[in-house]
Amino acid sequence: MALVEVLVCLFVCYGLAIAANSKALKDFSRTERLSLIEQKIGNSPPNFNDDFATKVECQLAIDSFDSINEVDMDFTVSIMLHLSWVDARFTTWTSGNDDILEFDSKRLDNIWTPDLFFPNEKSAFIHHVFMPNKMLRVYGGGKVSYTVRLSLTLSCPMDLRNYPFDKQICKIEMESFSYNEDNIILEWTADLANMSREPVEISDNIEMNQFRVVEKRTLKALNERRGAGNHSLLQAEFHLVRDIGYYMVQMYIPSMLIVMLSWISFWLNVNAVPGRISLGVLTVLTMTQQSSTVNATLPRVSYTKAIDIWMSMCLVFVFAALIEFAVANVLARKDSNKGFSFKKMFLLPTLSEKRKKRKGSGVLVDDRGLMRLDPEMDPTLVQKHRELSGLLHAMYLDVACRFLFPICFGIFNLVYWTVYTSDSFHNHG
Repeated sequence: MALVEVLVCLFVCYGLAIAANSKALKDFSRTERLSLIEQKIGNSPPNFNDDFATKVECQLAIDSFDSINEVDMDFTVSIMLHLSWVDARFTTWTSGNDDILEFDSKRLDNIWTPDLFFPNEKSAFIHHVFMPNKMLRVYGGGKVSYTVRLSLTLSCPMDLRNYPFDKQICKIEMESFSYNEDNIILEWTADLANMSREPVEISDNIEMNQFRVVEKRTLKALNERRGAGNHSLLQAEFHLVRDIGYYMVQMYIPSMLIVMLSWISFWLNVNAVPGRISLGVLTVLTMTQQSSTVNATLPRVSYTKAIDIWMSMCLVFVFAALIEFAVANVLARKDSNKGFSFKKMFLLPTLSEKRKKRKGSGVLVDDRGLMRLDPEMDPTLVQKHRELSGLLHAMYLDVACRFLFPICFGIFNLVYWTVYTSDSFHNHG
């Protein structure tokens, strides 16, 4: 019976204490309560002296991808970082679930917040227009919500072997700087401030010049630091695919046209030396300049990129067209440059051969059916025959190249575009 009386007294005292505390809270203004919280709680973390860690839930809202830089291998994003955790010390200063205390940026310096940093960060800043863009809210039950707006430039190692058909994975990494997993555990959340949300959200208004996000993933890991234990680490991965439209207009189509322009040489007369040389040299120099322009916007890497293969092959085709003209010109001129020589041009018949002469043709036919020019024929006529023979060989070469070059270039295009646009190739790479 005495035990029951003691329990009743304790229950009544607890109820009176709660009522007194509620009444005391009502007597304080919101500003006074905020000031008292700053004095009583301050910058000390929750559960720091206890045996369990504080769980901090994180959520990212991506406002914009400002740039993705292949040369520096980094990317810049503007984000809203939302953090939430439970601090039982705040329950003393809130009267119920509907009671919300808001701390502006001026008061936040005196209140504990998770000391997160970004391990792959190159530079970062908090937006300050018109005041520092950060805010802290305390809900009933001691739940704390912290929001800050940041712009980050983060490292993003890129593999450019398939450029410009490449797919890149860029990450945002978050970790506590001072506290290991015994004090703070970071986790992704899908429920922030009673609103159902994904751990990482990307604004629908985001438009990037060259990339599009095809997938996002959230990962959790531990980062072991020497002498500091394991630190909780969160990662947000963004799978980016490069849009090929810009490169088709600026690189591929112009280089195709340059290669096709070099084929005009095959349709010009073999004797049109100035025109064919000018066309060949112009296409080679233009192709070289375009290749240099493309590589000027990319980092100097030790491996071969897809665009390097394309530009190199286009340069080979236009250079081969120039070489073809040189060969055709040599064929057309070689006989006339040698001069007339019966011993080099004709095999004189032996005494055992029966010579037959076609009347008026200047041609001898031996007993084996071989035809030779009659040595007694006018040397001037023989020279003209020889010059015509060389010219015909050059013309045959031009005609053959009119079909050979487009066919080879078409085969190269078929192989190139099939390989670099296939999903299996990218997945293997």
